[in-house]
Amino acid sequence: MANVAHLRRIRSAPPSARVQRLVLSDADYELFQAINRHGPLPSNYLYEFTRRRRRDRSHLQNRLTEFYNGDAGGSYLTRPRQQFASYQARYQPLIYDLAPRALRALSERGTLASPAAVRSDPFVHRFMTACVSASLELTAPSQGLRYISFQEILDHPKCGAARTAANPLALQLGNRLAGEIIPDLLYGIEYPGIGFRFFAVEIDRNTESIERRNLCQSAFARKVAGYVAALRDQSYRLWWGIPNLHILTVTTNATHARKLNEYIKSHVPETVQSRFVIKVDATFGIDWRVPDAPLIQMLPIRAL
Repeated sequence: MANVAHLRRIRSAPPSARVQRLVLSDADYELFQAINRHGPLPSNYLYEFTRRRRRDRSHLQNRLTEFYNGDAGGSYLTRPRQQFASYQARYQPLIYDLAPRALRALSERGTLASPAAVRSDPFVHRFMTACVSASLELTAPSQGLRYISFQEILDHPKCGAARTAANPLALQLGNRLAGEIIPDLLYGIEYPGIGFRFFAVEIDRNTESIERRNLCQSAFARKVAGYVAALRDQSYRLWWGIPNLHILTVTTNATHARKLNEYIKSHVPETVQSRFVIKVDATFGIDWRVPDAPLIQMLPIRAL
């Protein structure tokens, strides 16, 4: 038993190749593409994306371990070290991100998503964004809806200057409010037989003030002002080529969510207040953890 325990890999241990060569399958590319679309994802989410191509969860777990440890050519996946700072790190699914080798493999296959600017936000913020985005894609079909990824928006013929911009997420505002506003995510939902709705997502972990004296500081008030200007000028039509825009803010605390709603009601014109939606998920609070399942409550299913 001691020898068995000695051979078990420590979750946070550095990669250590045990095979000479890893051969990629269609299921493996599908796994890489899911992370490329959304960001770092846990193994339980990755199973949902590839379950029709896997025998069972153990098959996926073994494959993830192989990709983390790699072969003579190096690793395909990383385990971001920040995840091990979570209080429940020892008991929750591991989180994986793409190593440069996986990005090269997607590029050679022609399925690498269009690059956005390099992310500098904290790991948990980025992970929360990825889980929200992946949850929307995974849960939409069960509601008879179709998820429209940011890549699909960029690839659409109506997409404007965003397609060739250094950061296609950075919405350039009109003359009435100089500058730009950068959502954490942009996606669409198709309501079959009815129409389309597009959403800019703001991830709010309740780490900054709602309103500050200096609007140049990063605060909810500045973001709301930017979105109100975008809705007024409809600059999103020229930039992303989308016919409408709603703003979904996802926060981690019900009390904070009420304050955000109060701010919107008192500072946003009534004509566009319905464009702002607030959702709550406590999973990503101070003692954050990996969600047990996709977050179905993120999906807006209200008819147009």
